[in-house]
Amino acid sequence: MRHIWTLIAAIAIGPLVWIMIAFGQERSARAVSSAQDSGVIQTGDFIQPLLLLAAAGLLLGLIGTLRFSPLGAVLTGILYAASYVGLLFEPKWLLSLFSHDLAVAGRHADPATPIRTGTTLLLGTLLLVSVVSAGRWRRWPRPAGDESAAVPERDRLPEGLEQITRPTDYETEPAPVGAGGSRWSTASSDQPDDARR
Repeated sequence: MRHIWTLIAAIAIGPLVWIMIAFGQERSARAVSSAQDSGVIQTGDFIQPLLLLAAAGLLLGLIGTLRFSPLGAVLTGILYAASYVGLLFEPKWLLSLFSHDLAVAGRHADPATPIRTGTTLLLGTLLLVSVVSAGRWRRWPRPAGDESAAVPERDRLPEGLEQITRPTDYETEPAPVGAGGSRWSTASSDQPDDARR
C-alpha cells in the first residue's frame, strides 16, 4: 500500500514541481536581466523566484528522502532525466511537447525552461541516486526495551534457536586490590611512603 501512496504522491508532485521550477527560473532570469540592463538590483524581484524554487526543492526532497517507498523517487527521477536525455534523439519533437505557454494569475512561463537549463537532468539524477542510498532503507531504530535491538540484524538467529543457543550473561566482580589482582598493585603497596612519592 505504501508503494501506491508514494506513486500517487509522485504523480501529483512531479508536474507541480516542474511548473514551479519553470515559473521560478523564468522570474529569476527576468530579474537578473533587468538588473543587468538598468544597473540596479531590485532585491524584491528575487523573492518570488526564491519562494517558488525553495518550495519545489522541498517537495522533491520529500520524495527523495523519506523512507516510505522508492517507487515515487524512481518514477520522478526517470521521467525528469529522460526529458533531457531525449534532446539527444528528438529535440524538436520533445520541445514541441512543451511549447504551450503556462499562465497562472496573469504570469507566464515556458514549461520547456527546466529542460533547456538542464535542471530536469540534475534533479532526476539526484532522485535516482537517493534511491540507491544504503542508509535510506535501513530499518528504524527499535525501542530501548527491545532486546533484539542490541544484536545486529546480521547476527540474529531465528526466534526458536535464539532461546536455545544464546549464552547466559555472567557478571564478574573485579579482584580486590592487593589480593593477587595485579602485581603492580602489590608491589606498590609493599614500598614505603617515601619510595612511592
